Amino acid sequence: MTDAELAVLSILAEGPIAGHELQAEIDRRGLRAWTDIGVASLYYLLHKLERQGLAQSDDTPERGASRRTYRLTPAGLGVLRTAVAELLSTPREAHSAFELGLANLPVLRPAQVRTLFAAYRQELAARLAQARERYEQLGPQPPFHIDALFRHRIALLEAELAWTHDLIAQWDAQAPPDERTPIPPAEEVEPMQRLMLPRDPASLHRIETSHRRRPPSPEADPSPADTPDRAPEPDSDAGPNRPVD
Repeated sequence: MTDAELAVLSILAEGPIAGHELQAEIDRRGLRAWTDIGVASLYYLLHKLERQGLAQSDDTPERGASRRTYRLTPAGLGVLRTAVAELLSTPREAHSAFELGLANLPVLRPAQVRTLFAAYRQELAARLAQARERYEQLGPQPPFHIDALFRHRIALLEAELAWTHDLIAQWDAQAPPDERTPIPPAEEVEPMQRLMLPRDPASLHRIETSHRRRPPSPEADPSPADTPDRAPEPDSDAGPNRPVD
């Protein structure tokens, strides 16, 4: 049985409930945070429990409209009791992705580890604040099992946050300085391991530049100072015998 199925059966065990009321109750208890119960997938889950004979639905008229309510069947109650008894009697090993990250800690630089630990601590603090806020919304006297559910969640977050504070302090006490790997000069890198530009002498695609057009030399382009003065061209309108003013 999945966590989502168990959560829905546990609510149905408290009494008949309509679909929209079931959605609201799931939100109020914060069950979506640790179960795969989506808003759209809830009705698929209810129909699945009906096909298995663990739940049943009834259409009752209400204010001229049909209202479908869901209830737990005797078979569903038996399955729920068996699942709950197993969960409460056997401690389970909780594996997390965070532990997998701790096992591979040496692949990161010290500065990266410090940044990631700080982000993990910040996320834990945010989740703890959210859990406390939801717990306060339950009111002064929530049912014992709901109260125990939230207090257990808060206690786990508080313990994880305190442990993370100690972890960061211990890491800072023994962590080496963050030294970046020096980049070797280009001449010490093998030609096949570095980027070669077309004009690189070691490149197979080196472009020959001997045939390029050269700029004109100063001798070939005489300056205006070296150019002899030329006589002005005669006026085309002046004839050969026309006096010049």
